[in-house]
Amino acid sequence: MLDPIRHLLTEANSAKETKAFWVTAARVLSEWSGGSRVELQFQSPGDSGTAAAGPEGIAGDPLHVEVQGAEGRMVQASFTGARATLPTADLKAVVDIASQLANMVGRRANLERERRLGTFLVELSRWMLAVPDRELLLRYTLQSLTSLVDAQGAYVALRGSPGDSLRVVATVGRSVEMEGMTLPLDASVTGRVVTSGDSFMSEDITREPHAYSGASPSGMARAVMITPLRTSTGVVGAAAVVRFVIPESTTPPAAFTLLDLQYVSAVAAHIAGGLALAEALAGVRSAAEQARAMVNGSPLPLALVDREGRVEQLNAAGCRLFGIPTEAKGLGKHLEGLGLSPTGFSLHMVLAQALSGVPWHGRVLVTRGDGDRRICDCTATGLAGTDSTHLLVALYDRTDELRAERELVAREKLATVGEIASGVAHEVNNPLTAIRMEAELLVRANKDPETTAAGITMTREVDRAARIVRSLLRLARRADITPTRIQMNELVRDVVEIRHRVLRSESVEIRSEMDGAAPAVLGLGQELQQVVINLVTNAEHAIRGRTPAIIVLTTQARDGWVRFIVEDSGPGIAPEIRHRIFDPFFTTKGPDEGTGLGLAICQRVVTEVGGKIWLEESTLGGARFVVDLPAAPESFESKTVG
Repeated sequence: MLDPIRHLLTEANSAKETKAFWVTAARVLSEWSGGSRVELQFQSPGDSGTAAAGPEGIAGDPLHVEVQGAEGRMVQASFTGARATLPTADLKAVVDIASQLANMVGRRANLERERRLGTFLVELSRWMLAVPDRELLLRYTLQSLTSLVDAQGAYVALRGSPGDSLRVVATVGRSVEMEGMTLPLDASVTGRVVTSGDSFMSEDITREPHAYSGASPSGMARAVMITPLRTSTGVVGAAAVVRFVIPESTTPPAAFTLLDLQYVSAVAAHIAGGLALAEALAGVRSAAEQARAMVNGSPLPLALVDREGRVEQLNAAGCRLFGIPTEAKGLGKHLEGLGLSPTGFSLHMVLAQALSGVPWHGRVLVTRGDGDRRICDCTATGLAGTDSTHLLVALYDRTDELRAERELVAREKLATVGEIASGVAHEVNNPLTAIRMEAELLVRANKDPETTAAGITMTREVDRAARIVRSLLRLARRADITPTRIQMNELVRDVVEIRHRVLRSESVEIRSEMDGAAPAVLGLGQELQQVVINLVTNAEHAIRGRTPAIIVLTTQARDGWVRFIVEDSGPGIAPEIRHRIFDPFFTTKGPDEGTGLGLAICQRVVTEVGGKIWLEESTLGGARFVVDLPAAPESFESKTVG
């Protein structure tokens, strides 16, 4: 009797499930009883079933043994063809020991499953805290659940937008054939679980009255457990695990137990919680993404900063203002590090005022990494409804607007100077005419050689003064409304005539090399005059105090173009600032010497008439500005200026 007990103990130590142990126990009992046919029927709170061993068709009456133990255990055993010398009491004792060992195996299996369930639920809770997306959460949960209850498939179905259907949103294992399927609420078992809110368990789903034939296209689904997914808003769907018929096997899949249903129900509660959390987070993320999209779509530069002024969020307009390629380049940097400085205040005072609840409004200067300076209106305010440790800094770039205003003022000043020059020229022209007439009379009426020479000199100088007056009148002429044919040679000659005497007194040599074949260009006379004056003025500033001091103005006829060149013997322009010389308000002069608009105006005027302007190295050692202007069409009929 000891041999079968030792054998049963060995099998019980290695058995994972109760049913597997009973199959082995039937074989041990058959061998011990002399090769008899042994049939067992066992039942316990957590498991029940049958097992058999030994040859079939043995003649004789079977010997029946029944054992009932604690906790509802019951085993019925029949032995056909057992050794006659084997006492019935021994059979009953061995069966009773087998029943106790089976109970031990069941308890151990339950403990292991409880441990696995506990570990799984802890891990699942961590997953939900880590907030994965819904599909990943469901797929991971179902995969673990099928392993936990020894199933071959599982799925989750959620209520669709129309309230009369369910949609399968996640599947694993052999249930993948249901992926994306729509299940009716009133004509499927899953739908009945959702509408009733009660769990469901079946040994064969195909025999259920509300079975939906389309739910198992292969027809292999059998044992099923379905539990509702209940959230604070009600039942939103159901989770199911399925055991399928094994191909080429006549044995149906084992039915699920009440203990399995408890496990699935516990996991379903976590699934429902995860779905609610995922939905809430999806709403929060959607709202945050919409808010971020609105901020990024704003044309105003916006920055969210902490109380120290370090950037925590920066929209696309803010990146462009600060001259950085992406938001990541600005995160964590201080506003001062990005080049922002208030006018007349320290940034610390600005942030302190905004943190106190009083928004700050004022003018700030943003100096970008490339040296460009942007003038902005700024508002710094604390965020409402927060602990006031974050500030929103809104900027309005007024640089272009202010530049346009300053350019307009510069033009108005130029027009005023032109009007004054025009008035002075008219007033000077009359006495010059009288002086010339008197000089001519003096030459004619006097025979004294010295007096005659003096009269001729007076006439020559009066003519020279008259030419200067005419040049002033042309330069002071109001801007044309429509384009006209302009002779660049005449514009250059007028400027040279006016500046020659002044520059000569400053030991500056101004030369002009005119190409008589240069055709007229089409443009507005006063604006092209301004281009010539601005380039000459810049050259004068560059050579001031240098030796030699030379300015050369050149015109050249080119195929369909007229080239105008101004070059000087100054120090030239440093390579690191050449890319900025045409930027409005960029200047190397002192605050009282220039506005930085000269070259910007030149570039605008030249571009508007279809021309080009650029900088080259001069053979004189300084700067050489080259202007190409398109020649006026021969068919253009308009009064030529010059």
